[in-house]
Amino acid sequence: MLSDRARFGSRRKEAFGKMDALPSPTLSTPGELDGTDVLAIIVSVLAPGLGHVILGQAAKGLLIMALVIASCGVGYIVSALVALDAFLVAKARRRRAVGLWETFPE
Repeated sequence: MLSDRARFGSRRKEAFGKMDALPSPTLSTPGELDGTDVLAIIVSVLAPGLGHVILGQAAKGLLIMALVIASCGVGYIVSALVALDAFLVAKARRRRAVGLWETFPE
């Protein structure tokens, strides 16, 4: 018989283990970006981090937004890199699940 601790750990793993990656949307053309992906990339250029929130990487996107705000906009210079990451995440999630904190996926 399992102890209460072992049973709780097992249930916890079942509940939280599913949150390790974003699901890959199912499309008839898995290699192409849809409207949400394009919107996320454009928004990411205008407001770094918001594109990641749209793509489901909320914590990562909020961290990027907070860093840009904390740096009084100096961090806005890196918005091209943030937009590139949003683009690569959008493309990668068409092929496979993407981790919540995964950056610049191949």
